[in-house]
Amino acid sequence: MPESALASLELAAARNPAGAMDLLLVTVRRIAAGTSLEELATPEAPQLTEVLATRLAAATARILTDPAVAFNDSVALRLAAIGRVLDHVHAISGFGSSDHILRMLGAGDTHGLRRLFQEDRRAFSRAWLLFSVDSALPIDVGALLEAPAPLALLVAMGLVSQKPILTEAGHRRREELVSLAGRLRPVPLPLSVDHLVLLSAAWMLCSYAGARDKHGIKPVLNRVLRQWAEGIGISDAALPPIRALKTRPTLLIAAEIMHSNHVQYRYFGQYLRQLRQRFRLVLVTEEAQADSSVRMLYDEVHAFKREGGTSYFNNLADTIKSIAPDVIFWLSVGMRHWGPVLANFRLAPIQLAGLGHSASTFCDTVDYYFTEEGYVGDPGLLSEQVVLLPDESLIFERSPHYTPLPPIIRETAQPLRVVLPSNLLKLNPHFIGVLRRIREKAGRPLEFRVFPNVSGLELMATKRVFDQHLPGSIVYPVMAYNAYLAELNACDLNLSPFPFGGLHSVVDSLRQGIPVVALEGLDLHARTDSMLLRRLGMPEWLITQNEDEYITAALRVIDNDEERIALSRQALALDVDRVLFGDATTPLRGDVVDAMWWVYQNHDAIKASGRKVFRAADRTPSPA
Repeated sequence: MPESALASLELAAARNPAGAMDLLLVTVRRIAAGTSLEELATPEAPQLTEVLATRLAAATARILTDPAVAFNDSVALRLAAIGRVLDHVHAISGFGSSDHILRMLGAGDTHGLRRLFQEDRRAFSRAWLLFSVDSALPIDVGALLEAPAPLALLVAMGLVSQKPILTEAGHRRREELVSLAGRLRPVPLPLSVDHLVLLSAAWMLCSYAGARDKHGIKPVLNRVLRQWAEGIGISDAALPPIRALKTRPTLLIAAEIMHSNHVQYRYFGQYLRQLRQRFRLVLVTEEAQADSSVRMLYDEVHAFKREGGTSYFNNLADTIKSIAPDVIFWLSVGMRHWGPVLANFRLAPIQLAGLGHSASTFCDTVDYYFTEEGYVGDPGLLSEQVVLLPDESLIFERSPHYTPLPPIIRETAQPLRVVLPSNLLKLNPHFIGVLRRIREKAGRPLEFRVFPNVSGLELMATKRVFDQHLPGSIVYPVMAYNAYLAELNACDLNLSPFPFGGLHSVVDSLRQGIPVVALEGLDLHARTDSMLLRRLGMPEWLITQNEDEYITAALRVIDNDEERIALSRQALALDVDRVLFGDATTPLRGDVVDAMWWVYQNHDAIKASGRKVFRAADRTPSPA
């Protein structure tokens, strides 16, 4: 009987730690690629995942604390690219964290870490690579900036993209690190996809922090990403010095995610139907994203497949250049790692970003942010010039997979079911702390039902967070959309997260008659809830401006069945499906295509004007 991968690693760690480093890297890489801990163990001896995680954590400690283990820059960079997997392993293990290894290395506090930096750079590198923002040790994340480059950049990005964050202390550390990370130097990185994935994750996940300057790391990352891509041979397109205006220009839709089961399809389907009236619409996306419903929205589709190595980046850039688009519209940038790379190149005379990932790109090559007016609280938070659409123009594409579900209003709710239909990234510890305060003040029992849309180790870590802070919560695994709707339908109130709010979860909730309480901020993603609640005419008091107001509004709904039921009936009376959704038979508005056509016709004058924001009333033939 062949030995299991985990047993082999344990044996190597016990007999020859110095020779076990490569095996540890291979094991962690397999987990990062989706292999479960159970698959690493012996099939005939099933064990709890916590036990398996504890065994792996113990083997890791044995290897990384042995002075004889070779830990050169190459090994450190390889582990940095995938090391956040060990956060999950330690979090669900009996150790609960990697703090015990940090102590063994002599990095039990900031002073010890700095001493290692001066005396033992290899031990210092190991300590930083194992450090989690959730560490209970008194370590200042600002000391990270003292690490040698490029390790400092990689570890900082790993910490910024850590998920889930388990503690309030971890949340505060992440906030501090995001604010400091803009001081990091852009340095060349190894030309591997693992390193690119790490940087792209940080590029996107910094948006889930709360600090006003949280996107200050993007200019640094953009320079690194462009340099990485140039290293594999990618370059800007050779564009003519003067644009030739066409009667039917080519508009390339760069869609990181597009398939008809996803909310990107729902959000942008009606956009695309409008745009196709005046533009030749070409889709570039991955093969799995281009299903039959998606293909019907385009004149031409180019679907690519991610393959081993980096060559598909070059092929993708070459494909876009061969299409020679007049305009590129990025529905999102950051949701797949190829997006932030190619968005940093000039591949068309005009390049725009949309609300798919609701955050500014800070790419010099993205000219405009194209979205509804209600999402923009402070245009100064965006690097692009902003082209605004009227809120009432927003119509969603009805999913071909959606099955209507009769709403249920529970007049007597014991316990009252609070639904959190929010991606794990939005469920930060500070928000969970506010939920805990609400439960403590509520005049009735509350049951939290959580839909973090994760699986595997991330799901286990999420369950631990809720077991600790909101005991009795039900945390669901990844579910098919209609199954999720059935579970959502049994709930009574949606407390939307902050600082990164909901959007489609708000629509789903109101469509089933579930009231939503939101906290409004200035960022795009902090205004999605409020825009929709106002767009549909729900009471203004459901849109709060600070945490005290949020708690007060939540308790008002929780403790008053009569008001809660009235809100549910008001939501159902809106007939959300009729007001907010369309399909191929729905008469098209012209707001989106008119705005895009105006940008296409007047791009040179718009850029020369220096103006930041353009509303519908500003779209005259000349923006000057």
